[in-house]
Amino acid sequence: MNSTIHQHLDTLLQKYQDNEYMTARLSNYMEHLLPTALETEYTTHLQREERKKNLSNNRDEFINRFLHKNNYYYSSQTELFLNYDGVHFVIYSEDDIHHQILSTITSEQDLMPWKHKIKINILKQIRDKSPLNAIPESATIQYVIDALHPAIFSTKNHAKYFLTIIGDCILDKIMQPPIYIAPPACKEILREIGNQCYTFFGLSNIFNMIKFKYYDHDYQSCRLIPINKNGKGNSISIPQQLYKNMLDFLCVSAHYSTRYGSADHFLEQCSETTLVDHALILSKNTPSKIVDTFSDKCIKYCTGSKISSKNMIFLWKKFLKEKELPNIIFYENLKMLFKKKWTYIEEEDCFLDATSMYLPMVATFNKFWDTTISEDGNGDYDLEVDELSGLFKKWHTRSTSTNVSSTSASSSSVSISDSMLIELIHHFHPDITIEDDKYILHIKCNLWDKRTEIIDSLELFKLKVKGDETLEHITKSLYEAYEFYLTDNKEKNKYVASKRYFEKVAVEIISNHIDNDGLISPTWWK
Repeated sequence: MNSTIHQHLDTLLQKYQDNEYMTARLSNYMEHLLPTALETEYTTHLQREERKKNLSNNRDEFINRFLHKNNYYYSSQTELFLNYDGVHFVIYSEDDIHHQILSTITSEQDLMPWKHKIKINILKQIRDKSPLNAIPESATIQYVIDALHPAIFSTKNHAKYFLTIIGDCILDKIMQPPIYIAPPACKEILREIGNQCYTFFGLSNIFNMIKFKYYDHDYQSCRLIPINKNGKGNSISIPQQLYKNMLDFLCVSAHYSTRYGSADHFLEQCSETTLVDHALILSKNTPSKIVDTFSDKCIKYCTGSKISSKNMIFLWKKFLKEKELPNIIFYENLKMLFKKKWTYIEEEDCFLDATSMYLPMVATFNKFWDTTISEDGNGDYDLEVDELSGLFKKWHTRSTSTNVSSTSASSSSVSISDSMLIELIHHFHPDITIEDDKYILHIKCNLWDKRTEIIDSLELFKLKVKGDETLEHITKSLYEAYEFYLTDNKEKNKYVASKRYFEKVAVEIISNHIDNDGLISPTWWK
């Protein structure tokens, strides 16, 4: 640079070396004007640089403060902007973000010259922030856990374990192992979670490692997903308050996966031993060991006693249900393991020298079913589970009271729960349909013809009303008819059908005389 300046000065001196006037002017410029001009330019430059530095610092401070105060995130796969208010993640308009940035800059006048550069810079940083990398506040985490516990999971640790598994799937952390086996009741909730993952993040088929049945998987690779015992209906839906805020659920799941590293690492840190033991029960056992546990718990040695294969399978299913285990051994393999423990009689398809405390109840129920229950091909009859349970207990009481043999005396201790009754029907009569674990369809019991009782009660109600009131002014409802039925049956010490079944039969019998409000037309009384 200095040599270039000297070169320019030498050029000027050489050019005007014979011109005394121009040489004097050049000397004057060099001595008086140039130093002043350079000093002014230098001062201006310093001021400009200082202003630029201040603007740059203010810009950086503004951007950091703006991003800190406004938790915006971006899903690149779906091009969605999100806002997190410290409680919920919600979809946010890009235009609204633009407006907020520019209006905030406008309120701070000193950044106006750079407002568009600042807006572009902020949007670029927002686009680099995935909500799946966010650290949710405690309020958000608690909101999600409270929605899952106790509705679906019996403890908060169960809910956290589930969230971590989902987070592993979202962040694509699941390798071989593990394979997660979830109850079939979880299908709906996992399907909906998968749909939401695709909607918000463009992720598809993320639950390939979650199965709903065991199918010859290596036990070492298997992990179980336990759910609340009270929530094991046909399906479990996402709680409504969580459905409205599924982004919270997905982001908390990703956070837990990041926080613990993986679902297996969560179990390593979890102090709730019942959860850990259940989740890892397959990985810590073999089929033989589990059959040994079944044998110790459910089967007793008894010389000369026999257990049929069908009864043995029923006891095995009951054991699995109590342990909250899926069907973890194929039938042929299971039978081979049974044969190693007990003598098997091929001709009778039974196991020798074995009995169980549950068998008297099984035998008694099967006898009850065979002697009192028949299928109704017309679909006129059904029984509720508690009704069938009551009929069984009454039948059993009568049976034991008329038989004084020792075997009958021992069977008098047999009792059955509604859930056990359902298990027995499912196992021994798989063709029978049970709705909502409550209604047993298309069967009738010869101990109680409840349909005929309802029809008779309607006729008695009709006679009573006709005797009490003038026909042209009679207006009664199905509700009143059912009240009469309840009172009449209580007086006669009979079983009582539910209002649902009563109204079903009543509508069939007098359908032409009932309006939409459930009122019985006067035409029926005539």
